[in-house]
Amino acid sequence: MKQITLNITPRENIGRTASKHLRQNGAIPAVIYGESGLRHLTVNEHEFAMSYRKIVGSASLIELKNEGEDESQFAIIQELQRNSCTDAFIHIDFKEIVRGKDMETDIPVHTIGLADGVRNYGGVLDVSTQTLRVRCRPRNLPEEILIDVTELGLGKNINLSEIEAPEGVIFLDDPESVVLACVSSSGGASDEEGADDEAEEGVPAEEAEPETAES
Repeated sequence: MKQITLNITPRENIGRTASKHLRQNGAIPAVIYGESGLRHLTVNEHEFAMSYRKIVGSASLIELKNEGEDESQFAIIQELQRNSCTDAFIHIDFKEIVRGKDMETDIPVHTIGLADGVRNYGGVLDVSTQTLRVRCRPRNLPEEILIDVTELGLGKNINLSEIEAPEGVIFLDDPESVVLACVSSSGGASDEEGADDEAEEGVPAEEAEPETAES
């Protein structure tokens, strides 16, 4: 489990004008909600950007340290808003996580190896879902769900029921849902089944097998 620490500052002024002023001064407006209620806060933009690089693409627990307070608060990023033009962070929603209690979140899916259907038959690996919903204790939070696709043949798929959950983790999605599949690609070796037929049809008459007298 990855874990990072962020310093936060309580925020009293809310609204568009106040948020715009914060961003102009190198801070990101944010909120955290959960058992303790809703709190408005700010995070240093540079500090968050540096930390985010370490956790992007994985599930991570974040320790939020409030200036002047001894106790930290733990959270995950529930929603991250970015400027569509500049890609700058403009708002963060944190979801409070309570140690010792179950939590639910989405875990990113990553694959290991090259599928047999891709390697030998020109197929394409189609990942149907990028994340899986799980329930676990914070200490068991996995960074990612790794799936070995080495033996996956062309036209085959892997359902959620075929994936072993990490220790202490329960999958919450439909067990019969398709997580990933090896599918045909246009012009690839996926057309091999029809290749022999096409070759047979294309054989010139003079090269075709002669009929026997019996026929």
